[in-house]
Amino acid sequence: MNARWIPPKIIVGSAATGDYYYPRTEIVNEIWDELEKGNFILIAAPRRVGKTSIMRDIEANPRENYKVIFENIQAVKSEIDFYKTLYKLILNCLSTSKKASKWFSSYIKTKQIIEISTSGVKFENKVPDYLHEINNIFRELDKSTETIVLLLDELPEVLHKLDKAEKKDEAIAILHQLRAWRQTDFKKLQFIFAGSVGIHYVVKNIEGRTSSLNDLIPAICNPLSKDEAKDYIKWVTSNNASVQYDTERQTQLLFKIQHYYTPYFINLMLGEIDKNAKKRNNPTITEQDIDQAFLNVEKSNEHFADWKKRLYDYMPKSDFNFVNNILIHIAHRNSIGIQAIYDKAVKQEKTIDYMDMIHDLVNDGYLTETTEDSQKYIFISPFLKAFWKRNNPIYNE
Repeated sequence: MNARWIPPKIIVGSAATGDYYYPRTEIVNEIWDELEKGNFILIAAPRRVGKTSIMRDIEANPRENYKVIFENIQAVKSEIDFYKTLYKLILNCLSTSKKASKWFSSYIKTKQIIEISTSGVKFENKVPDYLHEINNIFRELDKSTETIVLLLDELPEVLHKLDKAEKKDEAIAILHQLRAWRQTDFKKLQFIFAGSVGIHYVVKNIEGRTSSLNDLIPAICNPLSKDEAKDYIKWVTSNNASVQYDTERQTQLLFKIQHYYTPYFINLMLGEIDKNAKKRNNPTITEQDIDQAFLNVEKSNEHFADWKKRLYDYMPKSDFNFVNNILIHIAHRNSIGIQAIYDKAVKQEKTIDYMDMIHDLVNDGYLTETTEDSQKYIFISPFLKAFWKRNNPIYNE
């Protein structure tokens, strides 16, 4: 055994970039193809599938004639702040554009801009109307200029926070302005949106409908297939990692994770296995080591508590109580059928939109339909099931 212990090249929690990013070529190419058609994209995926990592990859590897910039806009607190952030991102793109350099130099002087940075734009005198300036910029840009693509992460959270802060009118104004841009001739400005909670649920709560999103093109970001998951394990250990996985150990590890193969859940297991093997100073692992790692991850609230907190934060109390009861039922009974869901909806007076909430749980990566019966739902991950059961140890129907 080598004297220096080498861990697998994994990262848990933060977005995977650079050497830690496992290329998702198919979805990235699909997104670029839609952008080249002039479309605006909504990356649709459950939590922890890797949306942010995909967006950072698009930013790092733009196609020709595109300027791309990523921003997590979670800190935006008002409509004006939203347009201020977009203005900053647009100017950062234009500041590195050779094709727009002559026009942009003149623009900076006209607006008395003294500094453009990732933290913001500074003016010598009066701060402008940011929305007005964004519209003016894109009226002036000619066909020879690169197309600017803004990758906005956590837009649903911004809209939700505005709604909770009694700024629903501002959230609606942002939605309508984004739609207006999508329907104008401003072809030099495009957007990709993503978030860690379903935007359709948030928008429906704000507007009572989701028509503001109907013209967005969904880019479906699925978990890894079983073969891709095996390839991923090889990929993260290809740095001569101390712990290696033959075909048998790969199969055993993926069996524990079941069918929801995302880098995040695989990394939790790989990291725990590596930590325990290093403690023993023995890189050879057994099926029992994989079983123990699963139990250790399963008991770790820090990885899964946020899944419940997000439901609590984003949903009205009565909706949360309903879906939480569904999740507790599945945690204790392994699955739930349509009739049982309806019975719970009747008790909690949720019969009008109860299946919408179930579909949201599916889309956001909590539940999935069972393969043998589309009328039954189970947890998409055994880790989530164990968390909900441990968090709610007593259940009486």
